[in-house]
Amino acid sequence: MRVNTSNIEKFRFEETEMDEGGLFVYLGSVVSVNGGTGEDVASRNKKANCVFVQLYPVWRNHNISKGVKMRIFDINVKSVLLYACETWKTTNQITRRLQTFINKCLRRIMNIK
Repeated sequence: MRVNTSNIEKFRFEETEMDEGGLFVYLGSVVSVNGGTGEDVASRNKKANCVFVQLYPVWRNHNISKGVKMRIFDINVKSVLLYACETWKTTNQITRRLQTFINKCLRRIMNIK
């Protein structure tokens, strides 16, 4: 796989042309041909949403205080969402996508319609 290159020569291994991959997962992060972070952010968003959905019984429980729910959200959901975010190129669009997801989750936890 080549990232951000204009070289279009085919890979060869013992007279056999090798196919190039479009994207792959390495240490939990999605690496794509264009070198962008869009696919990685989308993948993290989906994974964090799965964790959030698994915690629905906690969010619906009225015996748990909002402070405890916020700590559970930070520890479980945000950590999955922001895993390896230090390698992302921060743009306004990516920041907006992350903040939109977090706001949606917080509205659900606080039961704000």
